[in-house]
Order: sequence, then structure tokens, then C-alpha cells
Amino acid sequence: QKIKFFKIIPLQPVSKNPNRAQYELGKRLFMETELSGNRNISCLTCHNPLLGTSDNSPLSRTEDGQGILRRNSQSLFNLANHSFMFWDGRVHYDSYNKIFTTPGPNLPVSIASVMTSALSAQALFPLINHDEMSGKIGENEIADAQNNIDAWSLIVTRLKKLESPNRRFKSYLQLFAEAYPQTTIEQINIGHVAEAIGAFEKEKFQSTGSPFYRYLNGEQDALSSQQKRGFKIFVDEGKCIACHQGGELGNNTFFASVGIPQWGQDPVLADAGRGEVNHEEFRKYFFKTPSLLNIGLTAPYMHNGAFINLREVINHYSNIKSSLYNYQIPLERKKSMPVAVEVLKNPAELEAIWKSIAAPFLKTGLLLSESDKDDLEVFLKEALTDPLWIVK
Repeated sequence: QKIKFFKIIPLQPVSKNPNRAQYELGKRLFMETELSGNRNISCLTCHNPLLGTSDNSPLSRTEDGQGILRRNSQSLFNLANHSFMFWDGRVHYDSYNKIFTTPGPNLPVSIASVMTSALSAQALFPLINHDEMSGKIGENEIADAQNNIDAWSLIVTRLKKLESPNRRFKSYLQLFAEAYPQTTIEQINIGHVAEAIGAFEKEKFQSTGSPFYRYLNGEQDALSSQQKRGFKIFVDEGKCIACHQGGELGNNTFFASVGIPQWGQDPVLADAGRGEVNHEEFRKYFFKTPSLLNIGLTAPYMHNGAFINLREVINHYSNIKSSLYNYQIPLERKKSMPVAVEVLKNPAELEAIWKSIAAPFLKTGLLLSESDKDDLEVFLKEALTDPLWIVK
């Protein structure tokens, strides 16, 4: 029988972008190494479709590959209507009032007025981060820029000067003219670059073909019996639905602390997440609730890749306090890092992370049998995976 205890409205596919030229421009820009200061990486480097649109790293590497960042790169599936971007939500778009909230000074109107989503605005900021894409001061003109506006302007200048590699490819001057026919080439700025990348990502990384979606749309045999049991555990015993709501099984406007163990480059510093953005003490250690669509393709898990597989995630929720206080970095992971790494062990910080968990049922732990865990894991790994994105 079809499960009737909970109703979730599946996502509707994003309509095709009416400006195909904008999509084609964004596609080229997504792979363009000229966007990085040292011309060595692109958006594709950290958002590889062959790796679940992420980079398969617990903590993403710096642009030179010699260091690590504090967090990992999130997947790009179904981000068209997300209003918050990044694990800490530091990029936000109020679509009603058409206002962007971003790191640093307010975006100039000339840039902000071009963009229509948080997804587009998100693309601006890795470009000017020294560790992510721009490189170290002294290495290139973008890294040496005096401010964000100057750095973005230099990137656009690079693109406008770039010659087509051969006759089969259009130059960026041609691509910009076709994507923005009402805008002169002199008026093209980084907002147009970001909007094109966002348009490409919205369409390219739609994912609505999982067995779970087919089941929600009335195909009763789309889920196996075990997957249906896992779905029931997801909603009832596991209480996962408390945070992972809606058609994406993830509320992108909701931030919470779930007591994730913290680790990173030695000496490791605590990552306060959302608390670093709005400086509100009660939001320390809060991170955005991610979508669970295609979760089986996007390991490792959590903002810092603390857990290698989904079973580790489920076990964490079964006893968060033990997981937080007794976490250890697997030896093979330590050896794979380009720098020395360590676990956060400061007792005061660990206690603060534990106290930041608001939901009582999380502190109690999920009282699941091993059989329940098996069913839940199969639901997450198999039922939520769109075959379109499985690499064969």
C-alpha cells in the first residue's frame, strides 16, 4: 500500500531559461579558468558533476592544492529557488523586496540589479577569496586588487580580452552580446557573469527523477518495501522530517546546530557557522539544513565532511554527545591531507557546541534498532538518488 501518513509536495522542474544564449554563456563560464586569479581552477573544480556536483573532499582544498578550507563545497542540485547560499547563509536574496545581503559592503546597484537570485550572487564570492580562487597577494592582479569591486572588474576585463581558442568557439564578446542584447559591452560587469552562471546551474543541475519523486507523483511501486519502511522511519521514529522538510527534504531557510564534531588544520579553531554572519550568540554552531536529494552521491557529509558515509551520520544522531566528544579522524584521512589536521578538543568549546543543540530529541538520541538504521540508510542512499546523476 502507498504510505499515507505524510504528504510532501515534490519539486516542479524549473522552466527552461528563455535566454538560451545566457545559458550557453554560463556553461562556458562555469568551466573558465580565467575566473581564478592564477588561471588554474574554475567552478567545475569544486562542483564536478561526476562527483555529485561537489568535490568529494571532506574539506575542500585551497586554490593551489596545498592547503584546506574550513568547510566543503556543497552540491548544486535544485538551487533555483534557494534564498540562502553557503553553509552559513552569508549570501541571501529577498526576492520580494529584491534586496541582496552579502559579505562586505553592499553590492553596487549596477551589479545587484542584473542578478535575479541568491544562486547568481553566490558565484561572486569564491572569485575574490584568496584561498578559494583569487590566489595569494603578490601572485596576480586580481589577488592584489584593493577591494572587491576592483577585483571583479579585472576579472571581467580578462574575459573581454580573451580570444576564442578556435573558430568553433565564440569569443566572450560575442557571448555577452548574445546573452545581453540590450546591454553594451562597456556596461557588462561581474553581475552579468554571475547571472549567466546562475542561469546555467539552475537548468543544468535540476534533479527530479529519483524513485522517491516518482513515488510522490503516484507511482506506488517506485519504492521497494525496505525503502518505504525507511521513509516511515525518516518521518516518524527518526524525526528527520523536523528539519528536512518540503520537496527537497531540506529547508534552505532553516539553520540549526546538530552537534557536529569539528576538525581542521592544526591548530583547529571552532567554526561558529551562522553565528559568524549575524554575530548572534544563540546562533553559534548553526549551519544551513541541506537538501537530501542525491545524498547518496555527495559523501562525505556535514559542513566539514566529518562523516565518511551515511551510516556514520545515522550513528551520530543516535548518540550525538558521544559522537561530539569522542570523534577521531581516520588515519587514512589524516594521511591524505596536505597539512596537519586535528580534532577540536577544547572542553569549553565542546560544551558550547553541545548546549547549542535546541531540539530535545536530538540530545536524547534516535532510539533506532540496527534494522531500523538499515532501512533508513537504504531510503536515503537509494530512494533519493536520481539515476540521471549516477556515474556508470
